[in-house]
Amino acid sequence: MRVTHTDTSSAEQQFGTQVREAREVRGWSQEALARHLRDAAGIDLHQTAIARLERGERTIRFNEVVALSKVLGIELSVYSSEIPQLTPDEYAEAQQILPGLLNREWDARGALADLREKYQAEFLEAEKKVSAIRDQRKRLEAAIREYEERQGG
Repeated sequence: MRVTHTDTSSAEQQFGTQVREAREVRGWSQEALARHLRDAAGIDLHQTAIARLERGERTIRFNEVVALSKVLGIELSVYSSEIPQLTPDEYAEAQQILPGLLNREWDARGALADLREKYQAEFLEAEKKVSAIRDQRKRLEAAIREYEERQGG
């Protein structure tokens, strides 16, 4: 059974919610999203504009919708499809399926957060190693220059 969300909020509010959720899943701040939009699509949105967009308080231009959907992987077809008319049996089935889907979604979000934390720690550790190697290289280069200056002078 395919059930489409039947929220009564505006398309802008629904899209803004999707933007926020997709941004958070990636661990991006609103400023990071603004950088990605600028780099990937040449769209220049300030962090405050993104905040208003996410709350459904800002009208969204078509080029912004397209860029956000590409950068964040948001599926736009849900906005063009009709809301299905459920029969009483389909309604009962949907009511039974929904709690399980919500639990699976939260489990997946938790797993994603765990992975982000794990790899962030590994990334920071690798950054420290690179920094230590760079510092060692710079000290060695300085020692070599100093030696060469003493030998040449």
